[in-house]
Amino acid sequence: MKRTSKFLALFSCVLLLASCKDDPEKQLERMQGEWVHVKGRPAFTLSGKGGTYNVTRKANIRGKVLETSYLITEQGGKLFIETGFAILLTYDKERDRIILSPGGEYKRVSNIKKGTR
Repeated sequence: MKRTSKFLALFSCVLLLASCKDDPEKQLERMQGEWVHVKGRPAFTLSGKGGTYNVTRKANIRGKVLETSYLITEQGGKLFIETGFAILLTYDKERDRIILSPGGEYKRVSNIKKGTR
């Protein structure tokens, strides 16, 4: 009987933790904004409209600013940036950082939704 009650308590904790995890839509809503790489790689903006989210990069090539946008998709609970190959996108809520794999760590410059910098 003790073993069963311990198992049920553990199982309840696991279910509680699983229910607290944000779904990808909520994560993307929170991630909207301008992001810069911690070691100088190109910056990007993450924005959404109508339930669709994109990452947009601006590059200055020979004096012309070129903007490229990539769709963010969800597969199996994970977020990916579709650039011709998938780049895994994860969000560290406590540190307010985005990690791209491959690509490294990005910190927020501004938040589009709230308009803060």
